[in-house]
Amino acid sequence: MQNNIAVIGAGISGMAVASLLLQKGYKVTIYAKDFSPNITSNRAAAFWFPYHIRNDSRGIGWCRYTYDYFKTYSANPQTGISMKTLHKVVEQHVAEEQAGWVSFMPEGSYHMVAPHLLPKGVAQIYEATVPLIETQLFLPWLQQQLTNAGVQFIQQNISSLDSLLQQHSFVINCAALGAVQLCNDSSLIPVRGQVALLQPANLPLIYLNNEKSLYIVPRKDAIIVGGTYEENVNDPVTEPAALQQILNKAYTAMPQLTQQTVLGSWAGLRPYRSDVRVEKEPGKNIIHNYGHGGSGFTLSFGCALTVTEILQQYLPAKA
Repeated sequence: MQNNIAVIGAGISGMAVASLLLQKGYKVTIYAKDFSPNITSNRAAAFWFPYHIRNDSRGIGWCRYTYDYFKTYSANPQTGISMKTLHKVVEQHVAEEQAGWVSFMPEGSYHMVAPHLLPKGVAQIYEATVPLIETQLFLPWLQQQLTNAGVQFIQQNISSLDSLLQQHSFVINCAALGAVQLCNDSSLIPVRGQVALLQPANLPLIYLNNEKSLYIVPRKDAIIVGGTYEENVNDPVTEPAALQQILNKAYTAMPQLTQQTVLGSWAGLRPYRSDVRVEKEPGKNIIHNYGHGGSGFTLSFGCALTVTEILQQYLPAKA
């Protein structure tokens, strides 16, 4: 049982933890009720951006470590990761949200577009280079890499973290919204996000307008147009009226999108907590890693590194 670690959850957080633990020599088993493509992580737009993490200084290190991880793997086309230009647009006569997110950006990863180049009606544009993670490619690739390296994937709905300690030396809880029941954590809430899927096209960049809650993400399988931010909504379904509002905003921002056929829609439930929980439970061989909200991919490998560092304090890996 020595160095035999159970990871709960097969979303991006759980698989990132498993990946880093493997590199340190631990034996890993992932338990989850579902696997890719039937998980919320598959429905993420999944471009790197610090989203609802800006009041937590720990997030700076987490975000930057994850950025570097994805940037490294963008050299391998099989991963579905690429480095893309992102335009964060602020329109004229619109109060910009607090720009604290800029401190999370790696040095040299963004600049301001010159005023004379701004389109009509736009006050400023932050131009950044960020990783785009095409989940339909990356998650199966990562799961296969883990499988090849000896990780066991067990489909099981876990109702108690303590029960796994009988078989494993440590349990890493990456259960996302499942942590509400597993940890009796009422501070963790679902936030529904709805997106529309358009016929793919060769768009030059990712478009983001936080003040309008609009993002346009070109992927190989579809253009993802989002989104909504609906707290305490537990039903992961799309609503025609909300989708039409999303599309109308996108058509205004990029009129060429009106030529693209609507392929469908998605809805997912983000696991939001006012502060991300990454810590060891006192008196138990359990480490928690959940509550990433809409920044699951952006924080994934950085939080996994912290989990690994915590584990090594109590259970050093075999040399």
